Amino acid sequence: MIKITKAGWLYILITILLGIAAVNTGNNLLFLIVSALLSFMGISGYFGKRNISKIDIWVEFPEEVFAKKEFYLTVKATNKKAFMSMFLIKVLINNKSVLIPYAEKYGEGKLKILVDKRGIFSIKEAKVCSVFPFNFFERCFTVKVDAKKVVFPEPKECNLFQISDYKFKAKQKSEGQVIEKQGYEGDFLGLREYNFGTPVKYIDWKASTKSENLKEKVLSAIQSTPTIIEFEKINMDLESKISCIAYLAVNHKKFENTFVKVENTTYNLQDKSDRHKLLTKLALYGMKDEAIG
Repeated sequence: MIKITKAGWLYILITILLGIAAVNTGNNLLFLIVSALLSFMGISGYFGKRNISKIDIWVEFPEEVFAKKEFYLTVKATNKKAFMSMFLIKVLINNKSVLIPYAEKYGEGKLKILVDKRGIFSIKEAKVCSVFPFNFFERCFTVKVDAKKVVFPEPKECNLFQISDYKFKAKQKSEGQVIEKQGYEGDFLGLREYNFGTPVKYIDWKASTKSENLKEKVLSAIQSTPTIIEFEKINMDLESKISCIAYLAVNHKKFENTFVKVENTTYNLQDKSDRHKLLTKLALYGMKDEAIG
């Protein structure tokens, strides 16, 4: 496909007017000028067409993609021509474009993409365009791209599992057991020099008055009993509870010793592999693997 640019239209108009003037006046200089202008147009056509020929496009997704959150898609172009580099290559995907100004054999650029919903995001084709060499014409062609990515659900904070409630339960000895590890939750283990950043409430003021330095209390940590959330029993609409569980997975550091059960499979939020499997399960939950892009 060829599109004439504004500069191209102006160039063509000037060439036509000079051609008419040359014919009417019989001026040899005007004929030479028109010939030169037509030659430049011919050169533009040859090099412009060759510039975008024999180019392959492929894309790379980041490790994790979430619905309604922008991410950068890496667009790569391979030049299979033997004797000519690529110039001013514009790649269009999903109505977004990235420019690769120059590359001999390999070039790449970043494209900001946003996917509206969870599921499988598919890119089947890309459009390659260029205005090289004189910006008179924009030449484009379509190249097939076979790229798919599972888009995780949009994480949304919810009231299902309040952080404050979780910490409150963790403080109850009936809900867990004290472990021989320093923390802020359990029994008194001793004193130590105050560390900058420790909450003021843990300073032992009585012991500090007897010393030249501030002293802080050293407490044991409490390990809570496992918390298992059964996905099917959550009383919310489907998309809300999917987004809610996705929030727990993304913010897993806040929810220690927490597990999510979906369709008889239990996932540990602290395990990276389990989190990825859980988010993938949620992304495709209730779908038939249809592409969404």
